[in-house]
Amino acid sequence: MTSSPIRPICLVLLAASIAAAVEPGQPSKTALLAAVRRATGCKDPDPKFRNPDYFAEKFIGPREREAFKAALLLLPDTPKDALDLEWDAMVRRTSAGGTLYFHTARTKYLDEAFLEALRDGSRQVVVLGAGFDSRGYRFQKELGATRFFEVDYGPTQEYKKRRLKEILGSVPDQVRFISMDLTKDDLLTQLSKGGYSEKEKSFFLWEGVVAYLPESAVKDTLHFVRDHSATGSRLAFNYSLDRDPTLNNPRSSFAIWGEPRIFGIPGDGAVTYLGKEGLETMSDISLKDLLMKYELPAADQIQARFCVARVVAKP
Repeated sequence: MTSSPIRPICLVLLAASIAAAVEPGQPSKTALLAAVRRATGCKDPDPKFRNPDYFAEKFIGPREREAFKAALLLLPDTPKDALDLEWDAMVRRTSAGGTLYFHTARTKYLDEAFLEALRDGSRQVVVLGAGFDSRGYRFQKELGATRFFEVDYGPTQEYKKRRLKEILGSVPDQVRFISMDLTKDDLLTQLSKGGYSEKEKSFFLWEGVVAYLPESAVKDTLHFVRDHSATGSRLAFNYSLDRDPTLNNPRSSFAIWGEPRIFGIPGDGAVTYLGKEGLETMSDISLKDLLMKYELPAADQIQARFCVARVVAKP
């Protein structure tokens, strides 16, 4: 295992991008949108189709609702009062049903990867670009004594911690917030300060982040996982292929918000790409096949793939 720490460019660039896009005292628009869509998907009356993130709605208080309504000026396919509508009314008034099912499939897939990693012996969980991720709160029983790290831009974390105190009364002890300084901190040093061990089997969750990073940043993160976690550690993430038309599109809502989608993996999947970076692919599936697996309605307008990779023994 490599002993020298590295500074993953991805986290510096990600934080710099968020800093430019996030208004002071406000959450990231894409993080908020994802939480709203998980919360809305959780209202589906059919348990088979329902998003399992029951905690997402707790994050959406009055301040978040106002921020969401302002952001939706750029998203006419989603009603501003989506969270207040009954399911049937919401579906009738929006063309974003496929987007909701995309988030439901993503949540289910990454939940399964997370729980399987815990069953496989992971003693640490690291959420990269945590946003409004709720797994540290939905799965407290399953986590037990597992160390749980949320890595994100400092002001975003402070906002989330305030919300957690409002929701729960206090921040759960097992969750450790790792704030990245944009100019001097590196991930290994900051994680180690929080109690992270390179020798422990770990699970890294990278949800809704890869497409927003340049390729050099993606590779830096893959190398961090490869070089600074124990054999058998896992990384779960979603990604786009390089031919996705939403990438490098200056007219997309994400670009207008200041959070553009810019990177896609070349080819037809992640297996070869990850192999070149020293990771072994365990699962790599298209959104279409994942929706079929969970028997969810189609989301033809969205191109996405989902992957779980693991760290192999060093030669």
